Amino acid sequence: MLQDITLKIREIVQEAQKTLPIESAAAIESVYGDILNLINSINKKIKIIENDANLHAGAKMTARRKLLEKARRELEALKSKKKYASMIEELESKLPDESMEKEKSILKFLREKEIRDRLVCMTERQILSQFGDSLFDGSNPLIIDAILNAPPGFEILPEKDLKKMREVRVKKFDPEISAEIETVRNLQDVIMQMFNLVQVEMDKLRKKELPFAIVKTKATGTETP
Repeated sequence: MLQDITLKIREIVQEAQKTLPIESAAAIESVYGDILNLINSINKKIKIIENDANLHAGAKMTARRKLLEKARRELEALKSKKKYASMIEELESKLPDESMEKEKSILKFLREKEIRDRLVCMTERQILSQFGDSLFDGSNPLIIDAILNAPPGFEILPEKDLKKMREVRVKKFDPEISAEIETVRNLQDVIMQMFNLVQVEMDKLRKKELPFAIVKTKATGTETP
């Protein structure tokens, strides 16, 4: 019932194994195994329903739909366990909160404070307009550090901009951790692609098991099953 999607996922796994490190390829293979077990379980239960002589056509349709709905929840539970955002955060946490420079003097602290005192008088748009390129290409480390080292509660730019700046600083001062973070992100992208393919296919199959009247009213937006 889900054999076609199994083949597509296997192609994703094989492609990832060509480009990702051994550890990442092994993680993807593990996820593929979990997904394959779920799909095999679904197919097995579908056959049991179809071969049940005590169920009429409508009852079989209902049973298949309930099975797919349960499998969808199981897929979501499996998906939540395989997210790697926490791994990225863990890698980023290895970076020191202060400047990446080996020496952090009182003079540097005062210079950063002076910069922050000037920046707080500017709007976000003015800061990005005047310093935008240098903040996101790493060419102005003093201003970058001044902004990133602002005390909690006195952030100068939104978190989305601060995150980009942290990434720039990581690449500049700790390329090994930067490369590791990039690997984890690539791993997460591949894994989410696998789950999304299965999710879309399950939703298609579930829709086929809905009574015609419900499908029709859902298409018109008048009823939600």
